[in-house]
Amino acid sequence: MMKAEMLYSKEIANETCDCYYEEFMQTASHQNAKTKCKLETKENLNHNKKI
Repeated sequence: MMKAEMLYSKEIANETCDCYYEEFMQTASHQNAKTKCKLETKENLNHNKKI
């Protein structure tokens, strides 16, 4: 999260881990699960930003 310049949030961490686990169980691919969940987390954060 430091690399992405994001503040740590337990909620975001849990959502990302849950996403990774579910995706990995379906695809058995570390890279695919990591990529998909990074994008989902980024999209969710962008949609939830208050301007």
